[in-house]
Amino acid sequence: MTIKDIAERIYLRLPMWFTLLVEVLQYWCRLCKYNASFRTDNDLHKMQYTLLRENHVIEKGMSMKNPRKGFGQAKVTNLINRLQKYNKRYGKEDSRFLLYPLSTIKEYIRYQENDGVDVSRIKEAFDSLCEQSGYNADDLTVSSGISLYHSADIIKDAKGDFRSLLYSRHSVRYFKDELPSKEVIDEALTLASRTPSACNRQAWHTHVYFGKDAHDLLDMQGGCNGFAHDINCCIVVTADMKGFLNHEPFQCYIDGGLYAQNLMNSLHYLGLGTIPLSCGFLTYKLLRIQKRFGIPENEAMVAILGTGYMYDEMNIAQSTRKPFTITNTYH
Repeated sequence: MTIKDIAERIYLRLPMWFTLLVEVLQYWCRLCKYNASFRTDNDLHKMQYTLLRENHVIEKGMSMKNPRKGFGQAKVTNLINRLQKYNKRYGKEDSRFLLYPLSTIKEYIRYQENDGVDVSRIKEAFDSLCEQSGYNADDLTVSSGISLYHSADIIKDAKGDFRSLLYSRHSVRYFKDELPSKEVIDEALTLASRTPSACNRQAWHTHVYFGKDAHDLLDMQGGCNGFAHDINCCIVVTADMKGFLNHEPFQCYIDGGLYAQNLMNSLHYLGLGTIPLSCGFLTYKLLRIQKRFGIPENEAMVAILGTGYMYDEMNIAQSTRKPFTITNTYH
């Protein structure tokens, strides 16, 4: 290759390099300003998002197949302390936010007391927080904690209309030892292929793991401590970065996310339980996982879907949803 050829290649690539550099710098600036790791408690919404995250940890603990007796007391104590701080800072601005985490803590106390665990200190701090925020136990009627579900009812509702399909899907954290058949997974993948994509590029890919491979994958993922080995089948959804141009660096995650949601609903429709698990990690961790499990580097990991056959009865986290009036803006 001559110097002229090299110069021409550099010249042709300069616009792309410049565009991506500007994008990286702009995204870095937005992260520094808006990421919830920075000045977390000095922003109402950052504090709410992180409190919801901590609240869900408590719900997850109660929904495990065999939770450790007395689990989560330090986490609940820390949650109460942060809720007290929230109430002092933002209680007058949005006190109703407290109803959901307070309801969860109320259910946690009931859960532990029924299990014979002394949580009197937590109950005392909880009562104090309720008094400070102006709520009492009768006010805490928000759906929270866990509920007992029967798989037969879930499967029946999944076969109903679209509303029934959506409202009957819940995140399941433990499954039977029986592995899903390849035929069922193939059918789910076929249904999910109807997902729309940018310019019909269909750049999504899936990687399916069973048994020990699924357990090892979830151990590396690290976000499901306590129930990773209760999930015997995992489907990793990726999107091929080769399918997108320099002006659409994030489109792979959008297309991949759409596909992952459709695949999850397809598995649910076919009678399998599902749980979406995060791939929102730093690049070095994702590349380690991809190398270990044979996922090409050009594929961006979007989500891990745990799936399998459900037990006849299961405890499932309630995970109350926000009303759309909070999340929607008409323009």
